[in-house]
Amino acid sequence: MNLKNFFSPAAIAVVGASQNPKKVGRQVLDNIILSGYQGNIYAINLKEKAIASLPTFSDLGKLPIKDWSSLLVMIVIPAAFVLKEIEKCGQLGIKNIIIISAGFKESDVEGKKREEELKLLINKYSLNILGPNCLGFINNFNHFNASFSHRANINSKVALISQSGAIGSSVLDWLKAQNLGLGYFISLGNKAGLNENDFLEYLSKDKNVDSIILYLEEMADGEKFMQIVSKIAPEKTVAILKAGTSVGGQALAQSHTGALAGESIAAKIGLKRAGTILIDNLNDLFNLIIILRSPLVVKNKLSNKLQIITNAGGLAVLSADAAAEQGINLVNNLDLLGNASPEDYELAIKKSLSVDKEANVLILLSPQLATEPLKVAEVVAKLAKQNPKRLIMACFLGGKTIAPAREHLISEGLPFFSYPEGAIKALGSLIKNAAYLSQFTPYNLINHELAVKTEEKKDYDYLDLFTLLSKYKINSVKTNKYDPFIKEELVFPLVLKAVGPNFIHKSDKEAIVLNLNNFAELKTAAEKLQQKYKTAFLNKNNYLVTQPQIKDKLELILGFKQDASFGPILLFGLGGIYAEILKEVRLTIADLDETRALEFIKESVFFPILNGARGGIKYDINKLAKVLVNFSRLANQERQIKEFDINPLFLTPKEILSGDVRAF
Repeated sequence: MNLKNFFSPAAIAVVGASQNPKKVGRQVLDNIILSGYQGNIYAINLKEKAIASLPTFSDLGKLPIKDWSSLLVMIVIPAAFVLKEIEKCGQLGIKNIIIISAGFKESDVEGKKREEELKLLINKYSLNILGPNCLGFINNFNHFNASFSHRANINSKVALISQSGAIGSSVLDWLKAQNLGLGYFISLGNKAGLNENDFLEYLSKDKNVDSIILYLEEMADGEKFMQIVSKIAPEKTVAILKAGTSVGGQALAQSHTGALAGESIAAKIGLKRAGTILIDNLNDLFNLIIILRSPLVVKNKLSNKLQIITNAGGLAVLSADAAAEQGINLVNNLDLLGNASPEDYELAIKKSLSVDKEANVLILLSPQLATEPLKVAEVVAKLAKQNPKRLIMACFLGGKTIAPAREHLISEGLPFFSYPEGAIKALGSLIKNAAYLSQFTPYNLINHELAVKTEEKKDYDYLDLFTLLSKYKINSVKTNKYDPFIKEELVFPLVLKAVGPNFIHKSDKEAIVLNLNNFAELKTAAEKLQQKYKTAFLNKNNYLVTQPQIKDKLELILGFKQDASFGPILLFGLGGIYAEILKEVRLTIADLDETRALEFIKESVFFPILNGARGGIKYDINKLAKVLVNFSRLANQERQIKEFDINPLFLTPKEILSGDVRAF
């Protein structure tokens, strides 16, 4: 998708431009003019002859345009008239459009229908449409504000993509107060056409941008997001505040895996796999933007060490706690006491910078009687300029007393924070992300052409699932359908199970019998189950199976769930009947290779058990990693299976065997 003319149009037309300064059509037009846009600006209005000293045109088709593809059209008219204008754009050859107008899927049934018709036009004419129901966008590199947000043209190398216009405008207002800027601001709105992935692809190639921050409520395509961002993240900092991750709306899952790997967790796992920094709240988003003003941050050159200089012991204690929580090594803490002078701060900062050549420095100040906040701020700013290769942050607590110092530090471009915990958490998120990316491989979107083309089924035959596992080189316990007339091939002790759609949780239904030592015991147990579940066995999909009793084994669980956005999520952990109770499990995107599978296993809480802790059995971890890789292949290629459990997966000193299976 080519967005060059979208971001750098030769001309802009505003459909719905107005004389009334209170109307959005006029606010949009004024913003374009005042931002210093150098191309032609056209006002489209049916009645007016001139608006904002610009001649008006009654129709897009009357514009003096030779190359319609170089024109950006902004539509700010009632929703009922929008589709007609979009059709006109398509016929003229106009490709790039921003629909500010609301009244689409966010409004009512009629609006939802209108948006579906809009999507048809987008596909028909291959249009690049931002919105509808959006704030617009700002390109400070090309000096134009194509939005109805008031924003000074302060530039930076940070791009902000927001699905919420209200969140976006609030961030813009906060940035102005912080004397901070953005390179790009993009308000996604309803995402009828362009979505976050389209803009991420464009920004990945834009050398002006070194950091991308997103606020999203829903994701268009999580797998594509992972593919794009995982290639960007090693070069550019990508952070996301993802709303809607609570479990309140999560559908009830049928398998153990489904219960343990819900949609909210899937989003977090997928975003981490992409290499993004996960932001918890708006306060953390603001703090991250503050720290990103340092060029050292985005180049992943941050040390895991921190030095604190303070005139208040309490602040030092809080900071030490925050550093410990983030896994940051506190290497030096200089408490200058309450009567610290600007000269004391200067000597302390110089000492810290000379003692450790790598550590980051956090300057804390509490406004006490002898404190001179502004003079201290001047000292901090001076030393920061003299040491451009060191991250120096400041946190002066207070209100009116420290206000001039705060303004000075912000104007000098230093990362200034309201509270020390916010500074340290922002630093910690960047350090941890850099460590994660140091051994990172990009996500490769699985070719869906490889996926098996079969109709979706709700219930899968028990024995067929073992056959499917065999296809992917995953061995299973020998499993036979019970036949009361065949006993020659049986090797005791045996396990008898009732399987099928009525026996999803066998233990709960007491539909599994262990330690059967001869044919007589087996036959008696089978007759009892057949009598107990007589009605269930009228369904031929329910039947009895026998398996050998496995001894000296460790029980694990291995499963996957297909997430609607991020694809298959793989689950691995301690298994058996306590899988959902203990929840000693780990989750990851199911795109494992053997290297990543080994790391995934080694990071589990129970890895010491697998590795022979306290003289125990040391299991073949390499063989287990291959099982995880093969199961990942199954998850990606058998997309019609929505949830799949192997529970238990038996680990023995010699082999790895699937003991029980279920799928939906």
